[in-house]
Amino acid sequence: MIKQAPKSWKFPNWPAPGKAVFAALVVSVSAVPDAFAADGILVPHRAIYAMSLSTTGSASGPSAVRGVMSYEFADKCDGWQVNTRVLLRTSYGAGPEVENLRVVKTWEAKDGLGFRFRVTETHAGRQRSRIKGVAVLDENGGGVAEYTLPSEHRITLPRGTMFPIRHIEAMIRRAKAGGGHFGNVVFDGATEDEPYQVSAVIGAQETTDRRTPGIKKVLRRVKSWMARLAYFPVEAVKDTPAFALNISYREDGIVERMTQYYGDHAIEVRLQQIELLPKDGCALR
Repeated sequence: MIKQAPKSWKFPNWPAPGKAVFAALVVSVSAVPDAFAADGILVPHRAIYAMSLSTTGSASGPSAVRGVMSYEFADKCDGWQVNTRVLLRTSYGAGPEVENLRVVKTWEAKDGLGFRFRVTETHAGRQRSRIKGVAVLDENGGGVAEYTLPSEHRITLPRGTMFPIRHIEAMIRRAKAGGGHFGNVVFDGATEDEPYQVSAVIGAQETTDRRTPGIKKVLRRVKSWMARLAYFPVEAVKDTPAFALNISYREDGIVERMTQYYGDHAIEVRLQQIELLPKDGCALR
């Protein structure tokens, strides 16, 4: 059963910042045009996000955080290719900055049944982890994920599992239908073990236009919503999520800003630049 998001969440154990940022991104940052409901066509694009420390609430929290996140969403005929790069520099007190870089490449079949993923993370210039594998679903939503890195192993994906692009499509449909609670199992390849139950609470339509002058030149104003997402490991019997975030996303699927909570601090992520990319043109071949 999908866990319901409580009104107040506590966050006892947090992953590395780059990992949480990526999980948020692959679930939430995809461009979907106004015509999506009719024809399901996604818009290829490239976006840049600025990252900064929003709040810090204890002596153990960082004194400064700065970073940048780049995201590219490309049409590859029968699938969507996503390239993500998250660079964070974090400092504590008078100590030096520590750099964390996470590079993620994924491909998701347009029918929602196939997924390939590759993740590389470095910390202070040294490689920390590598993840690589493929996942497939049957028409009932269950399936398997097979890893080749960091070790060869297989995990079972429960019935109802979605890959990231399918999940954002479903969230947009739910928002247009009035919002409320929305829960699904999502596999994004960001970790080497299990998928997450993503419990989302979609709020009312926002009324404030938050586009910067530069963004206004590229994107017209459309409807937008604020959503709160909590990520629960599927096999864990817990009432608190592994991590959570707030997201403001547009009717076209583009995320304008989000806040990620790490227990003793929060990181704000804001859209700075966006470029619409040409379609692959494979239908003409």
